[in-house]
Amino acid sequence: MVQDHFGNMIIWVHVSKSFDPKMLVRRILESIKWDKSSAEALDSLQSDLTRQLATSRFLLVLDDAWEDTENQRWEQFLGPLRNNALMGGKILLTTRMRSVADAVIHQMPAGYKLLVLEGLDQEDTVKLFNHHMFGESVPNYCWELRLIGEQIAKKLKGCPFVAKVIGQQLRGSTDLSRWNTILNQDIHQIDEIVPTIMEMLRLSYQNLTSEVQLCFRFCSIFPPHYKFKVEEVIEMWVSSGLILQRENGIKNQEDIAREHFNVLSRKSFFSMVPRELHADPSEDYYVLHDLMYELACFVSSDECSRFKDGDRESDISPRVRYLYIQGVNFGTAKVISQSKYLRTLIIENDGNSMQEELLDGIKKAVKCSTSLRLLKFCGHGWFGMNDAVAELKHLRYIYISVTDEPNLRKLFKLYHLEVLQIIKIEKEEKVSSIEIDNLPCLRKLYLPKDTLSRIPHIGRLCTLREVNGFSVRKKDGHRITELQDLRNLWKIIVLDVQNVSNCNEAYAAKLDNKSNLKALSLGWSDDQYIVDAQILNKLVPHRNLKHLIISGYNGIQPPIWMEPQYLSNLVHLKLDGCAEWNELPPLDSLKALKHVLLAHLPKLKYITSSSYGYDSYGYRENQTKRTCPGRLPPHLFTFVVKDCPQLSKLPVLPFSLQFLGIDAIGILRLPTMSDQKAPRDAPILEPQLSVLFIESCRFLVSLDGCFIQEEHYKALTVLKLFRCHALRSLPDAAHFQRMSELKSVEIVECNSLSSLGGLGGLSSLKVLKIELCGNLLLHAPAESLSLELETLAIDDHQLLTLSQLKNLCRTRRLILSGASEAPKKKISGQDLLPDQLQLPEEWLLQNSSHLEHIEISNAEKLQSLPSNMHCLNTLRSLLLHNTPLLQSLPLMPPHLWVIIINGCCTELKKQCQVLFDLLIAMSKGGRQEAQMRIRHQSFRLGMLVYEVWSAC
Repeated sequence: MVQDHFGNMIIWVHVSKSFDPKMLVRRILESIKWDKSSAEALDSLQSDLTRQLATSRFLLVLDDAWEDTENQRWEQFLGPLRNNALMGGKILLTTRMRSVADAVIHQMPAGYKLLVLEGLDQEDTVKLFNHHMFGESVPNYCWELRLIGEQIAKKLKGCPFVAKVIGQQLRGSTDLSRWNTILNQDIHQIDEIVPTIMEMLRLSYQNLTSEVQLCFRFCSIFPPHYKFKVEEVIEMWVSSGLILQRENGIKNQEDIAREHFNVLSRKSFFSMVPRELHADPSEDYYVLHDLMYELACFVSSDECSRFKDGDRESDISPRVRYLYIQGVNFGTAKVISQSKYLRTLIIENDGNSMQEELLDGIKKAVKCSTSLRLLKFCGHGWFGMNDAVAELKHLRYIYISVTDEPNLRKLFKLYHLEVLQIIKIEKEEKVSSIEIDNLPCLRKLYLPKDTLSRIPHIGRLCTLREVNGFSVRKKDGHRITELQDLRNLWKIIVLDVQNVSNCNEAYAAKLDNKSNLKALSLGWSDDQYIVDAQILNKLVPHRNLKHLIISGYNGIQPPIWMEPQYLSNLVHLKLDGCAEWNELPPLDSLKALKHVLLAHLPKLKYITSSSYGYDSYGYRENQTKRTCPGRLPPHLFTFVVKDCPQLSKLPVLPFSLQFLGIDAIGILRLPTMSDQKAPRDAPILEPQLSVLFIESCRFLVSLDGCFIQEEHYKALTVLKLFRCHALRSLPDAAHFQRMSELKSVEIVECNSLSSLGGLGGLSSLKVLKIELCGNLLLHAPAESLSLELETLAIDDHQLLTLSQLKNLCRTRRLILSGASEAPKKKISGQDLLPDQLQLPEEWLLQNSSHLEHIEISNAEKLQSLPSNMHCLNTLRSLLLHNTPLLQSLPLMPPHLWVIIINGCCTELKKQCQVLFDLLIAMSKGGRQEAQMRIRHQSFRLGMLVYEVWSAC
């Protein structure tokens, strides 16, 4: 197809790290049989290239580009290609780094498309791994190797290169111990493959400055897939001493660290985690890609380590400087004691408490770690540690999840302390007034609200940048005027604003003079106060503000400074619990806004637009609020509206919107979308909406008549419909077929829904969840299209008779969850009484070649499993939760690895115990005899995990 379109003009060149525009142009010309001339100048070569491409369609592949700093070079190289691209030519560039893509996009005309390649799906990864491991065919006698191989392939997260390398290394080996070793090791620990994989990855790392390299290595101490908050990791880098202060002093260490993080993000070491509904829109979370995490572990060597349950103390180098301990045991104190050069120590206790002997050992070890700069205690049980921590005079950073009151004051004597964060203090009411005069370096103060309110004269901490809850009081040392001299404030949460006495006090806080202030939260906590609107009007923030939260305010109007002239840089806006507001100022005039959350606004009726005559808080004579359609900012990414019952119409959505959450509002139909009148020279923007979450919209009858019908949903990947009790049907197949990216649909408690409509037209759908939809017509006429799901979660096996589900044959995961009060279902309009949850045998056989996981929960009437369970050759795991009447298991499939039974009867528990004892015997020897006895018990299991909990 590509060959037919471009003919012979398909050109491939490898760009490599040494980016030379003249050399690249020459190589392109040579690849299209260019009649070489003596021309050597770049201009002459580009003229020749322009003539060669002027009348032809072409596909130019620029493979493995690295240049992301010299934009001028890209401009030189792409000059003759830009116009030809507009005439029908295509340029496909591949790179490992987002920063390279951004540099090239900057030089290209409208019409570019950025594609981020995800990993292979699980099935394709296993196929690729098997291909390199076994060749063209997988021998049947290697079933144990196949099972281990599948587990290895699954942990590779879809990376084809690593699947190929490990598959080739294991090819021809039948040593089970070797296979299991690779299964249980991290990639950077597998000696056979490390040189090949790390050589490929190391190129990206070597391209970083030495300080950025150190920051990257530091991240290896955290567990895989750890979600990093940007500001949190910046604080850790600075406090651990990784960031050197520059001599000129123009930029502070936090700004330098933020630049380093941006470099790692742009170069694709970090990737952003998609925001979940109701998450704080002011927080961005990032993770290290799996292979980048392995690279960080490899290059950090003995400098950075993570100690977890099962590790040996001797595995930790005594030269380690940055250490993360995951899970506390009696080896923890020894590891700390032997690490004489510790600068950073993070300990995570996953239990609810800690033995006194264990805690004393850790306390002594920590007390002797006098070089520590950063100390973080996560989890429970850290009582009595304040004394030991207070001895560490060089500490810059303290984080304690839970501590107690004794000796808490000693922490406020640590002269060099920069970050103090305590989440919870037991017996907080015993904490008395705390003096803070000995903390001249403190940048961040996060304490429980009541404790923080007992700290007077916070304005003396002139270096303070973040405070999580300054509570205003009507007494000296606690008035809002304490903020007056905090010129370095970056983020502050101001509570109890109702205690500001007058406008003079509000003005004296000088929020508008704090140019560094990026995040401001203003909260009122008493709904009985007398509202003085002028006080809020006087709390004008600086125009550099990016994050704003207003909560609990009972005035009837928003502040007059919610206008572009004051908030031109605002990116995140949250308005919560402003009970008297019935309208909002025009949000579309705040052009920089990307994230908006509106919650608990019971009187809100209108979201207005600046382009329809809105003037302060009124309308011109020829406009009315009811007829005037609202608009949102043109670059909005996230829009969440929750608990606004009188809001009957949403504004027009911009094409930039990626996440729309609607919860408990009075809309009758979904909103429309628009490109918001983009400038003529701007790139053509397609609708970006990828997540749509609708919950508790009691008047929403259908999804018709909105952007669903306007074909503005092509990027939609997730659709969730929760508790929409009036919703009767879903769109028809014609609309669903055009949702080519939709991968996950969840429908929960929509009890008027009588049809799934054309859901069967979703060829891309991988995950479907249907629960508590008691009005579904199980045998009603429907379109004959059928889905190809990977995961199906339902609360009634009779849903499998739906036309869209009954023909499924490639399902990997089946989750059946019964409800304690199962609603009635209907067959052709007739009520059907709830039946016991069961697995339909015919449907199981249809999916027997793909089904890997079955989970059944809350099946209180389930008495047996299907007799054909042994035919499910691909089944790897079986989970049974709360099945008290299930007394025995049938013959199990031969390749089942994991079975977990929780809430079973005593008879089944005894039966499983016999099996478990036999499996132990197999692992210790006597394998053949144990296998025979297992078969006699009607079991044949090759399991890695076997757990049983009795309901008795």
